[in-house]
Amino acid sequence: MSRVVTPPQAQSTNTPSPSVSQEKIAQRAYEKWLKRGQPQGTEMMDWLEAETELKYETSRGKVASKY
Repeated sequence: MSRVVTPPQAQSTNTPSPSVSQEKIAQRAYEKWLKRGQPQGTEMMDWLEAETELKYETSRGKVASKY
């Protein structure tokens, strides 16, 4: 009789990612877009970078006061 072994699941840290409002992400993404010279076709990249930055700042307790 053969035995089936299920590989262990990746352990999660059970730490939820910080919640950041879409309004804050949109504002940060817009500022990034302006700094880049308003290039066409970078909406997704700007949004994802802004979201990542804000979540990191929020998790570290460094939410900028202007956002």
